[in-house]
Amino acid sequence: MDEPLEDEMHFEASNRQYIVLGAVSALLVVLLTAVREVDDVATYDVNVWLTVFFAIVTLIAASAALFKRSWLKLDREGFSSSEFKALGHIPWRDVSDFKLYRQRVGRVPGTHQVAFKLTARDRQVAGRLSGLMTAGTIRITEHYRLKGSRLVEILNAFRDRALSEEGAAS
Repeated sequence: MDEPLEDEMHFEASNRQYIVLGAVSALLVVLLTAVREVDDVATYDVNVWLTVFFAIVTLIAASAALFKRSWLKLDREGFSSSEFKALGHIPWRDVSDFKLYRQRVGRVPGTHQVAFKLTARDRQVAGRLSGLMTAGTIRITEHYRLKGSRLVEILNAFRDRALSEEGAAS
């Protein structure tokens, strides 16, 4: 990183994915309601159930967009995240380098997520994060309004600074 590093940084995730999901679901509810036919009972029943399903998805997406606020806080000692509440504040010395994790299915481009590993003594706590772990690698799944490569740069800069200060102090 070229610019000087701040003592503390705070990022909030975008809820864009929930807004898009809610908008698409609401559109499907409107379309299903508009094309509902009462002539065929089986088609009518399927249409009603699909309408109910997408209405529920719309409500869930809207509540997630309004009430879910994911955050990531970095400071000189370590970092904490709403995704890793079970781990609490994670010291920089307890994590590996941060890398960009690319997940894809066949030839279809997938997601880019920031990934890291914990030291051996902290891995027992990581079992509580089973949904976020792949072969011991913990992934930061939220997008904090910046590219994954930029977030990797910032996280590694904070980690490198903390480790160099720790080495200089001892």
